[in-house]
Amino acid sequence: MATGSNNAHILSNCDPASWSEVDQLLLDQMTEQSRDTSCLNAAEWPLRRYGRFMPGALGTASGSWKVLESNEESGFLVLSIVVSGHFFISRGKEVLEGFSLIGASQWLKVVRKADCMLVGSKLKSKHRMFRIQFTGDSKTEAEEHCHNCMQKLAEYIPIQVSDAIRQELHQSHSLLLTDESQLKETEQNVPLQDTVVNVSPTHGTMSVSELAQCVLIPDNQLPLAYQKSTWSAEDLSSFIHLCLLDQHFPAFVEEVEKQLKKFIDG
Repeated sequence: MATGSNNAHILSNCDPASWSEVDQLLLDQMTEQSRDTSCLNAAEWPLRRYGRFMPGALGTASGSWKVLESNEESGFLVLSIVVSGHFFISRGKEVLEGFSLIGASQWLKVVRKADCMLVGSKLKSKHRMFRIQFTGDSKTEAEEHCHNCMQKLAEYIPIQVSDAIRQELHQSHSLLLTDESQLKETEQNVPLQDTVVNVSPTHGTMSVSELAQCVLIPDNQLPLAYQKSTWSAEDLSSFIHLCLLDQHFPAFVEEVEKQLKKFIDG
């Protein structure tokens, strides 16, 4: 993704990846004070670019790209891994990626190349892939940020640095490119500036206030990325039952609802 590099751009399909309204609350607090993470015990790394590929017709390599640059005007891109094991990529108050790393080794693959990271996932028949580039005061520092992030991810999932795995991820997402030279040509032709993509709310990203509305208003539909729960119905039932035994839990739920309403009001 750096100038003159074959890593200049980022791919992604849309696919469910979920987290709860409590996680959303934590992320909003984290983006409000992105440099003060002590209260959340979160690890953070600054990003230069993030992007995803919105596929066209099934079985073709056509589609629309969306590449986001980190800047003061639009918001700085930040990758965060919270102590709870949740992975987030945000730009200002906008959530671009969010999922739990607990048990993710069954469906998530991560590959590193220099200061870039390629992430691919498969849940049931759904595929997703996105790519990010880290930033720093120098190329060396950017690569160090990427290395440190990979070490943190290695606590949850296997990490590989391999062009073979990278190629496997591309093929699994039906990007029908016959060889590596075609892949490089495709990546080099993606513009560096933000690309305008018309994405419906059910497939794209949403602001914190929009997500809060979906949580509080039953008729509002969550984006597909937030519809998949990492908790089984049985585990969730047991967890809620345990929470209800805590005399402070009802007040906590009420406080969460108040905070969600504040997000909606802006």
